[in-house]
Amino acid sequence: MALSREGVAMGRTRNRRTTMQAPAPVVDANAANASSGYFLAAGMGLIGILIPWYFELPLNFDVTDREFNPLIFIPVVFLVIAFYALLKAIRDTLRVRKFGTTTLIAGTAVPGGRFEGAVRSSRDLTPNGDYTVQLKCIRTYRVGGPVVNASGTQKSTYKDDLKWRETIVVPSTSVRSSTGIPFAFQIPPDALPSRGPPIYERVHGNVRWILTVSAPMQGLNYYAVFAIEMGGPSHGQ
Repeated sequence: MALSREGVAMGRTRNRRTTMQAPAPVVDANAANASSGYFLAAGMGLIGILIPWYFELPLNFDVTDREFNPLIFIPVVFLVIAFYALLKAIRDTLRVRKFGTTTLIAGTAVPGGRFEGAVRSSRDLTPNGDYTVQLKCIRTYRVGGPVVNASGTQKSTYKDDLKWRETIVVPSTSVRSSTGIPFAFQIPPDALPSRGPPIYERVHGNVRWILTVSAPMQGLNYYAVFAIEMGGPSHGQ
């Protein structure tokens, strides 16, 4: 009888542990990307407008004119960046309005483990083709000297290196998006753990894991992106 009670107690403990370790749903980043895009567009646009006013630059783009000042192209660069950021923000906003939010429910991602789960849309999708689910690892590294945007031997820039990527195709006829688009990836044992923020940052050695789900649709294509936290080798133990 004592053994039976002990077994029941151990079973309850396991159940409590399983409940505590249940993954929390994660919402896609489209809405957040749209908000940050609007802020970036507003900031870059404001800088582009203030530079000619503050430095009293004439709006003269005639390079043959004696009064032409090549510095006038600096605010133009800021305005181009603002326009590009605005277009991306509008695109992400349209995706949110058309497809709603997408939720990721997945287990823990660890090197050498199996990362699996499902992506659920808030609305039933009717794509023109199959779903493409992709998981990739990107490492940011510095090229050159220790000082960014310097000159000579001290100059350095930051680049992204694709360390790992795998893509799977899920037939759209076999799943219902609001129920879940399943996926499973076998993470390599030597996979790099996440380091730094999930968004791009110009810091040497930062590592980002990104999961994307896409499908061709009439008009704007379906697309959802998630930041994945890749633990270290002992994270899943």
